[in-house]
Amino acid sequence: MENLNSKGKLVFGSLFVGALIGATIGVLFAPHKGKKTRNNIAKSLKNSAYRFKDEIKEDGQYLKDKAMKVENLLEDKISKASTSFKDKANELLHSGSDHEMNKK
Repeated sequence: MENLNSKGKLVFGSLFVGALIGATIGVLFAPHKGKKTRNNIAKSLKNSAYRFKDEIKEDGQYLKDKAMKVENLLEDKISKASTSFKDKANELLHSGSDHEMNKK
Protein backbone atom coordinates (compact mmCIF):
# COMPACT_ATOMS: atom_id res chain seq x y z
CA MET A 1 0.00 0.00 0.00
CA GLU A 2 2.82 2.39 0.88
CA ASN A 3 4.56 1.54 -2.38
CA LEU A 4 1.47 2.53 -4.37
CA ASN A 5 1.21 5.80 -2.46
CA SER A 6 4.88 6.59 -3.18
CA LYS A 7 4.41 5.84 -6.88
CA GLY A 8 1.33 8.09 -6.96
CA LYS A 9 3.31 10.92 -5.38
CA LEU A 10 6.14 10.37 -7.85
CA VAL A 11 3.78 10.43 -10.84
CA PHE A 12 1.97 13.53 -9.57
CA GLY A 13 5.27 15.27 -8.82
CA SER A 14 6.63 14.40 -12.25
CA LEU A 15 3.51 15.72 -13.97
CA PHE A 16 3.61 18.91 -11.91
CA VAL A 17 7.30 19.53 -12.68
CA GLY A 18 6.71 18.77 -16.37
CA ALA A 19 3.80 21.20 -16.52
CA LEU A 20 5.86 23.87 -14.76
CA ILE A 21 8.78 23.40 -17.18
CA GLY A 22 6.41 23.47 -20.16
CA ALA A 23 4.75 26.67 -18.96
CA THR A 24 8.12 28.31 -18.39
CA ILE A 25 9.38 27.39 -21.84
CA GLY A 26 6.09 28.57 -23.37
CA VAL A 27 6.38 31.96 -21.69
CA LEU A 28 10.06 32.34 -22.63
CA PHE A 29 9.44 31.58 -26.29
CA ALA A 30 6.09 33.35 -26.52
CA PRO A 31 5.68 35.51 -29.64
CA HIS A 32 4.34 38.45 -27.59
CA LYS A 33 5.70 40.72 -24.91
CA GLY A 34 5.35 39.63 -21.27
CA LYS A 35 2.37 41.86 -20.44
CA LYS A 36 0.41 40.73 -23.51
CA THR A 37 1.28 37.09 -22.82
CA ARG A 38 0.12 37.42 -19.21
CA ASN A 39 -3.13 39.03 -20.41
CA ASN A 40 -3.64 36.20 -22.90
CA ILE A 41 -3.00 33.63 -20.19
CA ALA A 42 -5.40 35.43 -17.83
CA LYS A 43 -8.12 35.59 -20.51
CA SER A 44 -7.62 31.93 -21.34
CA LEU A 45 -7.87 30.96 -17.67
CA LYS A 46 -11.02 33.07 -17.20
CA ASN A 47 -12.62 31.52 -20.28
CA SER A 48 -11.72 28.06 -19.05
CA ALA A 49 -13.16 28.87 -15.63
CA TYR A 50 -16.42 30.11 -17.18
CA ARG A 51 -16.70 26.99 -19.36
CA PHE A 52 -15.97 24.78 -16.36
CA LYS A 53 -18.58 26.64 -14.30
CA ASP A 54 -21.16 26.21 -17.07
CA GLU A 55 -20.38 22.51 -17.38
CA ILE A 56 -20.72 22.08 -13.62
CA LYS A 57 -24.08 23.89 -13.73
CA GLU A 58 -25.28 21.65 -16.56
CA ASP A 59 -24.09 18.51 -14.79
CA GLY A 60 -25.69 19.71 -11.56
CA GLN A 61 -29.00 20.33 -13.31
CA TYR A 62 -28.83 16.91 -14.97
CA LEU A 63 -28.20 15.24 -11.61
CA LYS A 64 -30.98 17.28 -9.99
CA ASP A 65 -33.42 16.21 -12.72
CA LYS A 66 -32.40 12.57 -12.32
CA ALA A 67 -32.80 12.79 -8.54
CA MET A 68 -36.28 14.27 -8.96
CA LYS A 69 -37.26 11.43 -11.31
CA VAL A 70 -35.98 8.84 -8.85
CA GLU A 71 -37.76 10.62 -5.99
CA ASN A 72 -41.05 10.65 -7.91
CA LEU A 73 -40.64 7.00 -8.86
CA LEU A 74 -39.95 6.04 -5.24
CA GLU A 75 -42.90 8.06 -3.98
CA ASP A 76 -45.13 6.32 -6.51
CA LYS A 77 -43.83 2.86 -5.56
CA ILE A 78 -44.19 3.60 -1.84
CA SER A 79 -47.72 4.91 -2.36
CA LYS A 80 -48.70 1.80 -4.33
CA ALA A 81 -47.11 -0.49 -1.75
CA SER A 82 -48.87 1.36 1.06
CA THR A 83 -52.23 1.09 -0.69
CA SER A 84 -51.65 -2.59 -1.38
CA PHE A 85 -50.66 -3.18 2.24
CA LYS A 86 -53.77 -1.40 3.50
CA ASP A 87 -55.97 -3.40 1.12
CA LYS A 88 -54.42 -6.68 2.26
CA ALA A 89 -54.79 -5.68 5.91
CA ASN A 90 -58.45 -4.81 5.35
CA GLU A 91 -59.00 -8.12 3.58
CA LEU A 92 -57.48 -9.99 6.50
CA LEU A 93 -59.53 -8.00 9.00
CA HIS A 94 -62.75 -8.64 7.10
CA SER A 95 -62.01 -12.29 6.50
CA GLY A 96 -61.23 -12.64 10.22
CA SER A 97 -64.52 -11.00 11.23
CA ASP A 98 -66.41 -13.15 8.71
CA HIS A 99 -64.75 -16.18 10.17
CA GLU A 100 -65.74 -15.10 13.69
CA MET A 101 -69.33 -14.58 12.55
CA ASN A 102 -69.41 -18.09 11.03
CA LYS A 103 -68.20 -19.57 14.34
CA LYS A 104 -71.12 -18.12 16.24
